[in-house]
Amino acid sequence: MKKYLTEKRIKYFAIINLLLFCILLLPIVYLTFVNRASGDDYGYCIYTRPTWMKTHSLIEVGKSVCTTVRSFYDGWQGTWFSIALFSLQPEVFHDDAYVIVAVLMLFLWIGSTFYLFNQILCKNMGFNKWSYLLITVLFLMISIEFIPNPRSSIFWFNGCAHYIVPFSMCQMAAAWLLKYASGYKKSTFIGIAVFMTLLGGSNYQAALLVLIVAFYVGIATYVLKKDKRIFALCIPVLTELIGLVVSAMAPGNKRRAGEEFGFSAFKAVSTIAKSFLYGIKNIRVYAKERPLIFVGLLLLFIVFVAVFYLWEDAFRFRHPIWLSAMLFCLYSAMQAPAIYADVSVSGGVPNTNYQVFLLTASGILLIAAEKIAAKMKNVREEKSGRKEWQSAVLCGVGLLLCVLLTFCWRGNIKISTSYVSLLYIMSGQAEDYKSQMDLQTNLMEDENTEDVILPEINDVQGPLMHMPVTENKEDWTNTVTAGFYGKHSVISMNRSEWMELYGD
Repeated sequence: MKKYLTEKRIKYFAIINLLLFCILLLPIVYLTFVNRASGDDYGYCIYTRPTWMKTHSLIEVGKSVCTTVRSFYDGWQGTWFSIALFSLQPEVFHDDAYVIVAVLMLFLWIGSTFYLFNQILCKNMGFNKWSYLLITVLFLMISIEFIPNPRSSIFWFNGCAHYIVPFSMCQMAAAWLLKYASGYKKSTFIGIAVFMTLLGGSNYQAALLVLIVAFYVGIATYVLKKDKRIFALCIPVLTELIGLVVSAMAPGNKRRAGEEFGFSAFKAVSTIAKSFLYGIKNIRVYAKERPLIFVGLLLLFIVFVAVFYLWEDAFRFRHPIWLSAMLFCLYSAMQAPAIYADVSVSGGVPNTNYQVFLLTASGILLIAAEKIAAKMKNVREEKSGRKEWQSAVLCGVGLLLCVLLTFCWRGNIKISTSYVSLLYIMSGQAEDYKSQMDLQTNLMEDENTEDVILPEINDVQGPLMHMPVTENKEDWTNTVTAGFYGKHSVISMNRSEWMELYGD
């Protein structure tokens, strides 16, 4: 097999894969120029937008952020860090600033993934840069293309601030935890402490994720190295738990989830048991609705095997069964917050479930690949040309299977993020939506009108999030849109009728 696989070829595969990844991102990035704020994006900026428009002072805006956190903490939810981010929605500072949202979220998502994989694959395991690049880009392609809800992971600031930003912080914190366990640098510890503290005020999945990773790293380091310095991580764990308690005690939580919201030991135990069942259930849903995910994972597994096989001094996993079990427990734990809360969840929750599933599944496949590659190398050392040839055929069959399964499930491509984005662009809907939103902004900024009448815009906008203004001025979207622009009221009417009355 080794004569068919060389480091030079891995380099070529990595470059080709990177080019394909960049091409797939083009329609997604294009939509960043079409994307606009709506609904909840406006609702959390009722203090920060007027403050910026009046003072253009970041200090005053900071005070307004605190006012926003306090207001929603008492009235709606306790996730203080997320609320602070919500209040800094880009259109607070400029009507065209929402253009940065998709690019910013992709940068955080992609950048944090590269950083985490660099720590694991290169610094902890010793992979070379081309193997690392090939694996990371392939992983990101699977992750971005088949994310359940692209709105809450790329395009909608409010959803992204509550889920993709904390998830990216979790990936950075996980990398720092692994790095800290190797060198105990103060700068790394400070980064961990800051991020974990802030994550205590974000969504509960992210807070739980980084706590479990910190626990895993701490226990593993102490068991394997007997180094008590790792217990310094108790400090950021404690500060995050304090942040979580502050979040959970918010009066707004009961107003949102009902008087029954609170801690129950029995419910906590039953939630843990249900988390494993829900985790398995979600994997079955992925297999049924997005089978190409597993084709991608199979391809990733083949790459893992090939890299380990090529690498003479390959990294060896200690206690692979235990490590695999820990990864599955980590994935299952992501189901717990939604099960415990027992309320309807936003699109960001299944996104986080999916992202952690891919990370943990890839970790388990990486462990399995190392063991399989080791056995294949043992066969090679026996100098059996026939068995060496059989190893090459085995990988070839795996690649052929990926091609055949992709062909069989090619219809699944139509739900990929890039395809949906491209279809939205090619249909003309994207350009039409942009012109409609430009008109809406102009009407809302008309200083001579206090009660604004808008032409209706439907909420079916491809991968973009749009919460339309309705005919009822008392509806949530209407009131927050009016408040954001400082208007007395705003309503919508039939577009054709509006054009007849106001089109000129």
